Amino acid sequence: MRVDVNISVHGEKAAGCRVEVKNVSGAKNVERTVEYEFRRHVALLESGSFPKPETRRFDASTGTTQSLRDKSEDPDYRFFQDPDLP
Repeated sequence: MRVDVNISVHGEKAAGCRVEVKNVSGAKNVERTVEYEFRRHVALLESGSFPKPETRRFDASTGTTQSLRDKSEDPDYRFFQDPDLP
């Protein structure tokens, strides 16, 4: 099984941008992906910045995600973004 995980964290002051993690294999890795990305998004929002809309991949050996491509200029992706975010 391979799935795509989409996550966007909303805080008191701002909504986060949606990030997609492609081709995550197995239920346990889906859980690890969501947990890692949630913590990453919260840390960015707490520091005053925002996650950028992008596609990422999950590395099961490190338990982290890495950027694959930026989505901020992709016209098919922009309608998912909050227009009030940078």
